[in-house]
Amino acid sequence: MARNKRISFLAELTKGYDRVLDIGTDHGLVLQKAFEKGYIKEAIATDLREKPLQQAKNNLKNYPATYILSDGFLAVKVPFDLAIIAGMGAYLIADIMDHAPEGNQTYILQANEKTEILREYLLNHGFKIIDEYVVHDRFYYVVLKVVRGLMVLNEEDLYLGPILKNKPESIEYYARKAHQIEKILPGADPERQIELGKMLKIYKNL
Repeated sequence: MARNKRISFLAELTKGYDRVLDIGTDHGLVLQKAFEKGYIKEAIATDLREKPLQQAKNNLKNYPATYILSDGFLAVKVPFDLAIIAGMGAYLIADIMDHAPEGNQTYILQANEKTEILREYLLNHGFKIIDEYVVHDRFYYVVLKVVRGLMVLNEEDLYLGPILKNKPESIEYYARKAHQIEKILPGADPERQIELGKMLKIYKNL
């Protein structure tokens, strides 16, 4: 399946963490892969809806997992070392992170689009990006590894990523972003053209 590379990559990031929380677990595929590879000892799978949570139960039935019907962190009362929030929009992930517990937990965040919005949220809400990755699995996915803390980002960092911009695998991703902007720029309204032009300059200057 096209998404296997992304799922495998997210699962690999669970190495070194004992109890992993997957918010919006859907079918529980990331946790399933993490268990299969022996990366984790326990899992907490949550979803807003009963049906996907049941699908996760089916996929994880042979593993030590807890299942919680929850809107983000709201009903999660058990401790965890690492939380995964992946495959959603940047604004939704930001809303979920508003209720992240205090502590030294690590967060793996993967927005389907507008990662710059997510970075800006983290900057302004006491979170620090400690690593960034880009995964090509039919589409490009940017993954952030985050803890509580302070960081300083400029506008270029919001779009390129303060860590990702120094990784060679980012070059092709930035080129694709620039190409996408060039395609939609002529048809945009004047105000949007100014914004897109700024973004294009940032992506092409690399």
